[in-house]
Amino acid sequence: MSDQISSILNLQDSELANSIHKLSSDPAKLNSFIAKRKSDVYNSVTKEHSDNFQKVYGDYTRSSDGIKNTLYFHARNKDLDDLQEAEYSKIKNQADIIAFNNQSAKRQYEINEWTSNNKLDTLFFFQLLLIVLTIIGPLLYANKIGLIPSSVYYGISTLVGIAVLLTLLVRLQYNIKSRDTRFWNRRRFAKMGGPPTTVSCDSISSLVSEGQNTLHSLESEAKEFGSNVVSVVKQNVNDLSANLSTSNPPVSNGPAPVRQ
Repeated sequence: MSDQISSILNLQDSELANSIHKLSSDPAKLNSFIAKRKSDVYNSVTKEHSDNFQKVYGDYTRSSDGIKNTLYFHARNKDLDDLQEAEYSKIKNQADIIAFNNQSAKRQYEINEWTSNNKLDTLFFFQLLLIVLTIIGPLLYANKIGLIPSSVYYGISTLVGIAVLLTLLVRLQYNIKSRDTRFWNRRRFAKMGGPPTTVSCDSISSLVSEGQNTLHSLESEAKEFGSNVVSVVKQNVNDLSANLSTSNPPVSNGPAPVRQ
């Protein structure tokens, strides 16, 4: 196929050369032919240049449109990101407010419960005091009319008064030293300390990093110690072999020399 094309081109060149040789006798026709060929070459080059320019310009236009579309989508993505961030901030603020209100309501409930139980405890003591006065009143009347002796009245009154006083002291001591200041139904144990604290992730990560650093240092020290031990052992073996070679003469396997 290539041979046919080369032969065709050679034939065209030969025909062109023959035509120019024939027209050499007529300068006017030769000049007209040369001008026509120049015009054809110029038009061909101009058309090819125009086509290349149109292709490059089209590629540039498509590239510019692609960049514009990319910038447009980037701007829209930025708007969507800002909108999502604003919505997230709004929801987060609402969640923080709800959590704060929940904690406030829970703490207020604990305060109200502690206060109401404290008032009930005070009411219990007043009820106990009313019962004591209700018992002592008839005894005092019976003592005044001579129904019971004074020793019985004072003995019963003393016992009841001691019981009321001990009840007051026990309740007061328990409220001051043992009762929890936040939850009414909880008791504090001073000797056992406070409730256990939760371990944070930062403290765990710091402990893990410290353990890893300690392990690496121990490994490096062990490697250094092992290398030192090996070098000392090799040196001792070399010294021992050198001493043996210098102290013992070489042994010959041949016959011993005969003295004359």
